[in-house]
Amino acid sequence: MDPKKVISRYKLTLELLQKVELKNKPSVLKKGDSFINYDEKTQKIGILISGLLYSTYIAESGTEWVSRFFFPPNNFIVSNHRSFYLGKNSSESIRAYEDSELICIEKEEFKYLLDHNSKFERTVRILAEESYIQALERIHSFQSLNAEQRIRKFFEEYPELGKKLQRQHIASYLGIHRNILTRFLYKI
Repeated sequence: MDPKKVISRYKLTLELLQKVELKNKPSVLKKGDSFINYDEKTQKIGILISGLLYSTYIAESGTEWVSRFFFPPNNFIVSNHRSFYLGKNSSESIRAYEDSELICIEKEEFKYLLDHNSKFERTVRILAEESYIQALERIHSFQSLNAEQRIRKFFEEYPELGKKLQRQHIASYLGIHRNILTRFLYKI
C-alpha cells in the first residue's frame, strides 16, 4: 500500500469522526487490558488513535497464535469483524500491547453512521477493501514464502513494529517457532 494514501485515509477518518457526535469519548486501554475477550459478543469497533494492540486466537492444538497487530496509521480499525457483523461470539482476543488510546463506536451507532453519512460509508468501504487486500497478501505470503522470506518481509514492511515487539509475538504472527526467528536475526 502507498504509505501516503494510508496516512491520508487515517487522517480523514479521524477528521470525519470529529465532525460527528459519538456516544463515547476516546478512552485509554492500559498495557494488557482487553478490548475484546474470547467468546464475547462484539458490540463495538475501535479506531486506534495511538498505541499498539494485538489479536490472538487459539488453534485446535491449544496453542495461542497472534493473528494481527493494530497500530496507526497502517491498521487502525480494531475489531473482530466476524463477531461484530455476524453477531457471533468472538473467536479472538484483542489486547493492548502497550498503553493505547481509542475511539469506540457502538454497533448501532456504526450502523446509523453508515446509513446516514455518505462520507463515513465511503470511508468504511475503502478501508474494508484495503483490509481485504492486506489479508490476501498475508495469505499469499504464508502460501508462497518460506520462513526466512516472511521474516525479511515483516522487518522491511514494519521496521518500527519489529523494534517494539517481543520475538515470540513476531514469530507467532509469522507462523514460525521463536528459535527460527532468533537464528535468522543473529545472522543479520
